[in-house]
Amino acid sequence: MKKIKTKYMVVTLMFGLTFGLYNCTRHDQTLNVAPASGTLLTSVKTATPPSFVSGYYSGGSAWGGPSASLWKNAPVLNITATVPDVEGSSGANGFNGFIGNSTPMTLQSMYDANYIYFLITWKAAQANRASSPWFFNPATKLWAQGGAAPTYNVDGEETMQSICSDEIVMLFNINNSCADFTSQSCYGACHTNVGSMVLDTLTGAITSTTTNCMHTNAVNEKLDCWRARFYEVEQTGQALDYYQDYDGGVLGGSGIHADQSVPNGSSPPSYSSNASTNGAGSVSNKQTLTITGTSKHESVPLWVKANDNYPYAQLLPSDTLGAALKVIAVDSNGVLTLQGGSTINPNNGTTYQQVGTGIGNNDQTTWIPGKIVFPYTGGEGDVTANAMWSGSGWTMMLKRALKTTDVLEQDVDFSSLANQQFGIGVMFQANGSINAADNEHAIMPGLTLTFQK
Repeated sequence: MKKIKTKYMVVTLMFGLTFGLYNCTRHDQTLNVAPASGTLLTSVKTATPPSFVSGYYSGGSAWGGPSASLWKNAPVLNITATVPDVEGSSGANGFNGFIGNSTPMTLQSMYDANYIYFLITWKAAQANRASSPWFFNPATKLWAQGGAAPTYNVDGEETMQSICSDEIVMLFNINNSCADFTSQSCYGACHTNVGSMVLDTLTGAITSTTTNCMHTNAVNEKLDCWRARFYEVEQTGQALDYYQDYDGGVLGGSGIHADQSVPNGSSPPSYSSNASTNGAGSVSNKQTLTITGTSKHESVPLWVKANDNYPYAQLLPSDTLGAALKVIAVDSNGVLTLQGGSTINPNNGTTYQQVGTGIGNNDQTTWIPGKIVFPYTGGEGDVTANAMWSGSGWTMMLKRALKTTDVLEQDVDFSSLANQQFGIGVMFQANGSINAADNEHAIMPGLTLTFQK
């Protein structure tokens, strides 16, 4: 089992219990990432656009991969993304246990009169396509969801893996507004996620937590962010398009906002968007029920797919219209009753149970989904995405208009073909667990996109 270094356990635990939040600015952090041998990605003009597939499994089709003949003339940039050593002013580091995890990546780009395209590959030991799947804890007789951060016991031993989808994020420095972006990528936008350890005094369990300091460092700094979560990409053919700003510089605040969202002028600011122009994306497959025969409440799945052999342990909105059954009751032994009267007894075998630090046999096709995957609309749906698993890594293709309909400077504008600063963040499997680099993700800073004219 994985252990956290003792000295870090003591420092982060005491600081997390005593202070809770850390001062999070670019001046108080140390970023240790070796520079790449090459950082320039050249986008070449193409007369033939790459072919994309949308709504894969809702339509029964899957992406077969990029056209090798079409992409052969696009220069390949080889980089290595690495989980950095990021340290806050307290000396605490939320990335302990993950620092140095790395994966080789290749980047290519093309553009035509209307769109820009990216082709990205990277190595990963396995494909993680689930997000927050449900599992049953046989000791507590309660249902729970896998999380983005692992949990540890008082000895620093991992008791539950982080269980979440592989992801990739591209960030573009809008109008070169973020001063530290070139050298620090997303960490120049105060994304240190400096961590603490929270102790449950009843169980002795220790949970790794982070201070979500995700905002830029000045009112005029803004980033365009594309986030491809694979449980969404493989269902909708989309990546989430959002932006990041100063958010009033609130300690522990989040400057992440849906495209078309605007601040209301309060301090700290509150953001709102027009619901008719932005879709919600994925929503939690979760509800709270009263345990039968008691007054206690328990969080359980909302929908369970009957005879589920669904490929990637996710639910689509259409599933709730017939293919999935609603959970209508839970008893004190964790047995779920579904509409129609059928039941799921998680005590009958280990399929749904926590086993060691994982779930059952870690077969993602048998997990109860944690999300219902909706497509993005409006400004959040600007980025089309395709992805495929090769058996040893991911291949992803992205597409976005050179210039979107955005009038709020929340999207980067490629139409001038001027150089653009960008960075890469990648969440991938490492160290033999389901996903040992989620929020503690690998990055490659200092990249520049240039256009062959």
